[in-house]
Amino acid sequence: MANKRFKDPIYGYIEIDEKLITQVVDSASFQRLRDVMQTSYSPLYASAVHNRFVHSIGVYHLACIASKAFRNKELRIIIPQIEQYINIFQLACLLHDVGHAPFSHTGEKYFLTKGERGALHARLVKLTKDTVLDEEIKKNAYKAAPHELMSAIVALETFPKLIPAKMRSFFARCITGYKYEKNMNESKSILNCLIESLNSKVIDVDRLDYLIRDSYMTGFDTVKIDYIRLLDSIRVMPDEFGLYQICYYKTAVSVIENAVYAHDAERKWIQNHPIVLYEIYLLNNIFEQIMRKILVTEVLLPKYLSEKGKRIKHYGTVRLMGDSDILYLMKNLEDSSFADEYYGRRYRKHPIWKSEAEFQAIFLGQEKLLSIIEAEINSLVTHLRSLGLPFIINELSLRECRKDLGDNEILLSKTSDCSEKKKLEISIATRKQHVRFMEIWEGFAREMDVDFEFLIIHADQFNSNFRKQELGNLKILLPELHNPCKFEDVSNVLKAQKSKGEKFFFVYYARKYEGQQISISNLRKQMLYFANEINIDRESINYK
Repeated sequence: MANKRFKDPIYGYIEIDEKLITQVVDSASFQRLRDVMQTSYSPLYASAVHNRFVHSIGVYHLACIASKAFRNKELRIIIPQIEQYINIFQLACLLHDVGHAPFSHTGEKYFLTKGERGALHARLVKLTKDTVLDEEIKKNAYKAAPHELMSAIVALETFPKLIPAKMRSFFARCITGYKYEKNMNESKSILNCLIESLNSKVIDVDRLDYLIRDSYMTGFDTVKIDYIRLLDSIRVMPDEFGLYQICYYKTAVSVIENAVYAHDAERKWIQNHPIVLYEIYLLNNIFEQIMRKILVTEVLLPKYLSEKGKRIKHYGTVRLMGDSDILYLMKNLEDSSFADEYYGRRYRKHPIWKSEAEFQAIFLGQEKLLSIIEAEINSLVTHLRSLGLPFIINELSLRECRKDLGDNEILLSKTSDCSEKKKLEISIATRKQHVRFMEIWEGFAREMDVDFEFLIIHADQFNSNFRKQELGNLKILLPELHNPCKFEDVSNVLKAQKSKGEKFFFVYYARKYEGQQISISNLRKQMLYFANEINIDRESINYK
């Protein structure tokens, strides 16, 4: 059959087999990906509106280049049907996001049942009929992302004729990253190399495409990634135990460094940007309201992604769910301040500090007291949720916390049981802290002449991928050496230090007028004084 050519702004023309076009790319399930945004970066970069459709085709293109490393006589002798496995690997690359939830990664947590992957794993094992996969999943600490599990499930259910029964487990493993572990041999080690080529912790065709594509679409230039040099340098070779591993020829060292630099920059300066985090916060709350009020479910079932769909009372049938479906349902939410903020950008809150670097500078040398503040924030989040309130520090949350504190004090005065009294005393001490903490923010709002309404959003502190042991252990081939050496032995950039903590946070406020600026010097003093007070008598406080 003839190949069809796709024009891509990055790679030029991409050729895809006509069979894959008619049976996969032209299918409704794959075309749905046109309506699933690749990233949540558009509030920061208006041009970042690329979708999972073009990304999936890009990953397939890179997979075709990477596949050349597996087409040699040595591997063909060990696995005579290696070409069939390569074809399934390329199909997995094309379909690796076919089960993606709307709005990038924001919606994928709703694939989980009570936050657990058990139902998705059970369904995957049933579709693959691989009991060994079931054993390995239960023993393995690594757990695939929800969208990876759902993509494998949707692909196996939608395109069963394209995936032979004996290849279904391998296909699912490519997408989910679950490598073969039991009864390891030469053949399985080669298949693991194919799996790693799509899903690894360091470099794979999925990561390569989104790094290159995100940089191109946002205009956030980091470093050039010579993907052809990198993929052409791949070698599949046996280690000292006779098991095969992916190695890179020495010419790829600089490209590997560039790829890690690019990934670090995207994570630190875009994914953790306060504007991006705020957009995700709004969407998370909007999803929560849609799930609870309209879909009346806790889990996004595969039916919502299928052609048949699922009928929703008053709204008709939701099928091939994409971003536009969520936007439609969002517009039908009643009294949703989150939806109002999502569409009315002038209502959005603004971060007091703009980056992790600024946060570190503000609290420089105060790591111990900062950890107490973070513990207080986490405790307050739990408390407000128990009162049925969102985590926003405002007049309502302060009033309700004061009322709850008063109720506990009344209860204490009526309690005679010693153990109950002790529990209530601890509870009251904690609630007094919450009230005191929010009163600091109330005073800050008066001082700065801003509304008493502050939102705190946590973020993961940045840790460079240059710290990853998996990167240091990558095998590099040098003609001068008989055996491959480690990447850490030939690169001098593996000097990144671990961050001082695991989390940091942004604080958002509502401006009264455009360009309003606030000073946080007094707030910082009050916060550190508050933390120091707690630190003095920390033993008597029960942090949850």
